[in-house]
Amino acid sequence: MESIILHAHSGLRWIFIIMVLYSLIKNHNSYADKKTIDIPLYTLILFALQIFIGIILYFISNNVTFESGFMKNTQYRFFTVEHGFGMILAFIIMFLGYSKSRKKPISYRNKTIKLYYAIALIIVIASIPWPFRGFGNSWF
Repeated sequence: MESIILHAHSGLRWIFIIMVLYSLIKNHNSYADKKTIDIPLYTLILFALQIFIGIILYFISNNVTFESGFMKNTQYRFFTVEHGFGMILAFIIMFLGYSKSRKKPISYRNKTIKLYYAIALIIVIASIPWPFRGFGNSWF
């Protein structure tokens, strides 16, 4: 069960990264035209799904522990504290950016989205357990 959820969580990260990059690169006029897709909103919803799957993994994963001295082990510290904190912080930043953009005039909405989503993307990339970081995870 943990393996299936972990693969879903790892696979969705690529879709999320692609959607954030698309939100940063593409100039959206979806606020003016109701018929177009609101990519920043769907990116935020996908990130919420990722957070939900991550919370499930937090409670069933063997990499998360609260035994004494877990902060001395880099793998346990990363998965127990750093990864979750970074992702939740990035989600809050994305949510604030999207919320603030809805209250601005149309000409400033894209700038607000791009600023907040770029900051969140940097935090997400820094918080992902990439294979070269030595945590035993694969690219997928």
